Amino acid sequence: MSDLQSLSELYQNKLFRIPDYQRGYAWKQEQLVDFWDDILNLQEDRYHYTGLLSLKAVAKAESKGWSNDKWLLDSGYKAYHVVDGQQRLTTFSILVNEIVSFVKGLECNEGKTDEEIVLCYQTLKAIRSKYISQKRPPQNLITTYLFGYEVDNPSADYLTYKIFEEPFSGTVNETYYTKNLKYAKEFFLDCLKKLYAAEGIDGIEAVFRKITLQLMFIYS
Repeated sequence: MSDLQSLSELYQNKLFRIPDYQRGYAWKQEQLVDFWDDILNLQEDRYHYTGLLSLKAVAKAESKGWSNDKWLLDSGYKAYHVVDGQQRLTTFSILVNEIVSFVKGLECNEGKTDEEIVLCYQTLKAIRSKYISQKRPPQNLITTYLFGYEVDNPSADYLTYKIFEEPFSGTVNETYYTKNLKYAKEFFLDCLKKLYAAEGIDGIEAVFRKITLQLMFIYS
């Protein structure tokens, strides 16, 4: 059964993982430019179909090795393998993370916590918790990312430590696919800087609303 859903609706109590049999992130400049142009050209009262997202529920027995994720699964989250649509979902995840990082780094937000900074009537803490990662209470020592690769995929560490910028003192290996992840991160940061220079925070908020509420997946 298929359903048309926004990113906001998709990210309801779900963990997304790219299974080992899937190739890594393959989008390059051409696809990223088209994606960004689609966002900028989308009218704020319209929806835009952005592709198929096919998910396969992961049985609890299969997720036993997901040690850092177990607490969230025990809290009612469901684990899914991304069978189709991973390129777009990866792109969404990188862009949302860049928006949060960009807004947090604005001079007007210097010294403020994620709970004090608001974007589209949501705190950065709430946005991060819904779309990027959550920390396990009460010590908050374990961070679980809502989107990622299975742990033995070379892109898993790169996404966590280089794209989402979790502190890490070790070495992260680069591959053909991780270079694409790095390029996407740099591409969106540059786009956000230019958009902010032209339109201020209103432009950033418009992009956030569009990608989370107006770009629609056919979800099956």
